[in-house]
Amino acid sequence: DQAQKIIFETVYNNKDYENFILEFSGGNAIFTFFGHISVGFISAFQYILKNMSSFLFKNHASLQREMEYHADAISTFVTNPEEQTSSLLRLELSDAALAHSINFYIESKEKYLPQNLYKNQTSSMQILSERNNHPYVNGLPKIDIEDLNRYNKSRIEIEDQWASHPDIAKRIEKIKTNKTQNSGFNHRLATEIIKGYDHICEAMTRKYLTLLQIKNVGEIIDNESFVQLYRENSSYENLSLKFNGYYERHNPVLENLEVVLSNPVQIDRDDLFSDTKVSLVYEKAGIEGDLQTLNYLYSHPKDIKTFRFEGTLYKAKDAQSLIPKFENELQKVKNDLLENDKIIFAHFYRISAETDKENLFSTYEKFRMVDKEYDEFQESLNEFIGYLQFMAVTLPFEEIRKHRVKLLQAEKPFKQKIKHLLEDSTYGTLLAEEDRNLLQHYVDAHYIYFNNDRYLQNEVDSLSLLIERYQTLLNEHYLNSKQELVNLQASLDKAY
Repeated sequence: DQAQKIIFETVYNNKDYENFILEFSGGNAIFTFFGHISVGFISAFQYILKNMSSFLFKNHASLQREMEYHADAISTFVTNPEEQTSSLLRLELSDAALAHSINFYIESKEKYLPQNLYKNQTSSMQILSERNNHPYVNGLPKIDIEDLNRYNKSRIEIEDQWASHPDIAKRIEKIKTNKTQNSGFNHRLATEIIKGYDHICEAMTRKYLTLLQIKNVGEIIDNESFVQLYRENSSYENLSLKFNGYYERHNPVLENLEVVLSNPVQIDRDDLFSDTKVSLVYEKAGIEGDLQTLNYLYSHPKDIKTFRFEGTLYKAKDAQSLIPKFENELQKVKNDLLENDKIIFAHFYRISAETDKENLFSTYEKFRMVDKEYDEFQESLNEFIGYLQFMAVTLPFEEIRKHRVKLLQAEKPFKQKIKHLLEDSTYGTLLAEEDRNLLQHYVDAHYIYFNNDRYLQNEVDSLSLLIERYQTLLNEHYLNSKQELVNLQASLDKAY
């Protein structure tokens, strides 16, 4: 890895040295001439090294993948194919559970610290298993190979020649053919086998926090407190558990609700949120991802030479021919989801009491407006953030002044957009007084950010705080509006 890093820096990240040579010439014709010769020599060396390193590291990665198969063979010999396979299938879920646990403490902004991070990981794994309907067998979640593909509907296959680990499906195929000396099953967990397991985990937790450079200033909480706080702060907790997870990655945006109600279609309630309907959500995400991949392949044919689709090998330049097919499929899936959303709305409207019908109608309409405004405000924010990048790097004063001029020009329409949010939007009606004051203060301020060859740190910090809070508000109110809609439907479902 260290060798790869050194060669990467030499081959791909050596522009500073080249620029220094050319700048050092200072316009002198002789120095400039020899400077270009030097840069030309470096470029030739980089070209040779680039091709050699690509060959060597690809072969090294291939060797690493082969050694992984050998490691699986040894593990299978000591245990058995079934247990080795089940451990491998659980790996991704376990990794996600640890990441969720760590993120909980990071997002608490040092308010909490873990007593035992690995107990938290186990609890997170149980919560994630509940969300995804994974049964528990012998104290551990049972994951099938189909579960790994449930959310990944991509059909474009690109061989990753740089990967150090083989694909899990390929590893499982090999494991099934491996020899074993142990045909019996031992379902005892490490907590039962290792003496002082909890103390070891607590010591490892403290070590891990030190490695992450997390300050020891928060309240240390036990696992029970972690689970309670995690569930309370988990944004998608209810979205995942209700309606078979249909709304976790899908936003039910409907227009012309009166027209929807004028053409009612009745379908069994369970069919509206069946696995087939949930699968449409992930098919849509898969097709969108594949379209991005195909567009990249077509525009960068030298980066990746070939790919597979439905068992056929294609050249990168042929990616464009598949794009219309995927676009048509995407439109069909979008239409299917839209029709299902219409039927869902009509269903809940039909089963609602008269007093709830107006509430359901207005909640759908409110979410439609929030969805529309979110795209508008987010686009404005993304565009404005691009003008702030110069503050994150060291630049000559004259360059900073040029960038500041562009920033101040871009700030005018950005402030207008915030003013629109405050005065004439659904988002504006949802703001707390503190957030409204923060946004209004920025709109009224006349910051210049840089003066007398130095940044005005108070103004830069105020802008950073505004950007962070503005993004949080957009996300929070969008999610809260969606949560409100899902909760309302859940209450109507329960009452019915």
